[in-house]
Parts: sequence; structure tokens; C-alpha cells
Amino acid sequence: MADCLVENKTGALRGVLRGALLLCAMLLPLQHSVFAAQATRQLTCLAKAYPDHLAQPTSEYAIYSHAGQRYPFDPNSTYRDFEDELDRADLYSQLRQAYQTGPLTSSPKRNEDPGRLRHTPLFSDMYGKSPAEVASRLVTINWAPCNCKLQFSSVNGAAKALEAVGTEIARAGLSTLVSESIGTFNWRKIAGTQRLSMHAFGIAIDFKLPHRLGRYWRWDGAYTNQNKVFPEDILRDQDFNRVVSIFESHGFVWGGKWWHYDSIHFEYRPELTLKECGIANNPNRK
Repeated sequence: MADCLVENKTGALRGVLRGALLLCAMLLPLQHSVFAAQATRQLTCLAKAYPDHLAQPTSEYAIYSHAGQRYPFDPNSTYRDFEDELDRADLYSQLRQAYQTGPLTSSPKRNEDPGRLRHTPLFSDMYGKSPAEVASRLVTINWAPCNCKLQFSSVNGAAKALEAVGTEIARAGLSTLVSESIGTFNWRKIAGTQRLSMHAFGIAIDFKLPHRLGRYWRWDGAYTNQNKVFPEDILRDQDFNRVVSIFESHGFVWGGKWWHYDSIHFEYRPELTLKECGIANNPNRK
């Protein structure tokens, strides 16, 4: 009798395993189909943001430049931790955190830094691989909030976008908030890392902000991988929220929406703000 029960249980277990394997076999194509659709949408978004450099995607695992450079998009990449992902981010990392335009209703969660993950080879290929190459593509614009001159990259329409931002801010009567720039192009690494700053490519701008709005996590004494108190007051200033929204409407992201907050910092990242891409205003951020 005992032998019979063991045999029956073994047979039942085999049946369950066969059923599970069959279910997996049925789900895998579906999962790949969902991933392929999402990847195609996001890579198409990237090509739309940077049409002068990127060709339309032909694979869900990479996108190519018009000159043939390959940029990987791999959901299976593994990293030791978030810092390692920041150091080695591919395009999947770059796009996996949705940037929310408009006022935030709550502070970011731990390591929620949409825009801070960057695939550096893409940016160096577009904007320049050396200080001289980047500098050769800078143009001078008029920054209306102070009626002064700034230098910014002409590539991908970045300089035109920044000038339009300044004009709109001045017309809205908000110039005093961002009248003093403390830096655009600067070939340097991000503090505490070996990663190039977006300032190195001439597509970022920092401001001296009033009313204690200028906050940076390192200035507040925080360290990498350390819990920090997010300064929610920077999200509550209505006039500055209007300034942020103007920047976002022209393809810029704001560092004040990062868990590793950098509220003085804006950078030109149209792939994260294009509404047609289905990324902006997504409440289900990961």
C-alpha cells in the first residue's frame, strides 16, 4: 500500500511539473512579445528625440546611429548595486525610470533618479568625445532672465530649446528665480565618480537659486548609498514649479525630482519628456 501511495504521489508530482513547464512554454512568447513592444516603443521614442543621430530601431535589443554605432538595450544586464548601474548603464537603464513632468505629489523613492542613469557612449558620440570637440559645437544664446549670454550645445536643438525656455520664463515674470547661471559647459566628472557630467557635453545648466531652493544631496552631508531626508520644500514653491514646467516643455529634466536631489540642475533630455513616447506623466514609475 505504501509503495502504491509513493508511486501515485510521484506520478501526480510529475503531472504538476509537466503542467508548470507547459505553462512556462506558453507564457515565454507572450512575455517576449510584451517586452518587444515596449522596447520598440522606447527605442522609437529615443530615435524621435535624437533624429539627427539615431536611426529607427530594427531590433528590441539595440538601436544604431546613422553612422552604424550600436547602443545596447538589454533588460537582462546585471549590476552589483545602483552605483554600478550608474557607472555602466545601457539604454535600458537610461529609459527604465519614467520621468514625471509637472509638480510631484510626493518625494522620490530610494534611488528614483529618472534621467540620472545615462548611457555615456550615446552622449559622447552626439555631443563630442573631447573638450575641443564639444566646444566646437557650442553656440552663444541670449538668456532672457538676465539679458546675458550663455554657451550651450547646438546639437539636437539644445541651444534653441534653452533660449526658448528663457524667453518664456521672462514673459511669465519669473526671471528673478533663474537670472544667475553658475555654469553650463564644463568638461568635468560628476563629484565622487568617474562618470562625465552632462555639463561636459554642454547640455546642462545650473543656477544660483533664491529662497533656499538650491539643494544638493552632497552639500547636505549625505553619502553614496546612505539614507537621506529629501527636502520636500523644493517641491512646494509654486513659482519655481512653473519654471520647472517651462523647462520640461522644451525637453529638459530637473534634478530636483531625483532622490539624489540636485535642484540647481537642469539638463536637455528630450527622450524623457516627449509626451508621445508614453513615458512622461506616467504615475506607475519604477
